[in-house]
Amino acid sequence: MSALHGLVYLSVLIFLVACVARAVRIARAPMHLRWELQPVPHEKPGKSMYETVDYWEKTLEKNHFGELAVMIPEILLLRGVWEHNRSLWFPSFALHFGLYLLIGNMGLVLVIAIMALSGVEVGTGFGLLLTNAIKAVAIVGGGLGTIGSILMLIKRATDDGLSKFATPSHFFNLVHLGAIYVTVLLWALLDPSFVVNLSALYAGLLTLNAIPALSTIAMVHVAVVLLFFVYLPFTHMTHFFTKYFTYHSVRWETTPNVKGGKVEKNIIKNVTQPVTWAAPHIGADGKKTWVDLVSGTGEVKKEKEA
Repeated sequence: MSALHGLVYLSVLIFLVACVARAVRIARAPMHLRWELQPVPHEKPGKSMYETVDYWEKTLEKNHFGELAVMIPEILLLRGVWEHNRSLWFPSFALHFGLYLLIGNMGLVLVIAIMALSGVEVGTGFGLLLTNAIKAVAIVGGGLGTIGSILMLIKRATDDGLSKFATPSHFFNLVHLGAIYVTVLLWALLDPSFVVNLSALYAGLLTLNAIPALSTIAMVHVAVVLLFFVYLPFTHMTHFFTKYFTYHSVRWETTPNVKGGKVEKNIIKNVTQPVTWAAPHIGADGKKTWVDLVSGTGEVKKEKEA
């Protein structure tokens, strides 16, 4: 096993462990105040649960296809950006969709690497078709992502609505993504054996066998990708999975709050937490809970009224 093997395995391990740890931390966080906007996608079209008499006493069926009908266009096409910030849509779409193509391409490369390891001829028939598809997707994904990165950098720097809130990390993230796109694009365009070398890299990682020598641009691409794996879980780019909680625990959460139920238990847990807010009108000291503060406020008002 070479040093490259170790770096790849370590980078992927850090990525997975950090992402899982972050997801668990969010899942265990105190219950969020839900939006209560009706209807929500998992309810019957055009109908809110509040239209059902004594809804909290009944089993409410969820329409998961309704959720998918909202989630898929949002994830793949960024429908929310299209509807609310049209000028930002194409730069953001190009940036994201280029990454989607490259992620999908990883699956195709994995398939052809396994085919080669299994002794299947990849120079003809389906193997040749897959080889051509991998190179085409790499070029399109790299090109689209490069355009998106450049346009988003310009937007971040010049748009008043974005530049006022931009931080160095925003620009670093865009440059980093741009480096991934540019290097894979150059590798695919300049290396006649791009797919052969890429699949050999995957095969070597899968079997712990030797990895063939790669060109300089290929090594640079591998380096920026591995750095991205290590860096991503500690940035806001984890929204690719944290949005699940935004939608399902905040926007679309409709579990009725019934006596003795899970929601009631979570609310009780929330209001019995110590309050550390510094605002003087709250009166928190780090020891009193929300129940203490609310009770105290009520007593003060009663004394003043008396």
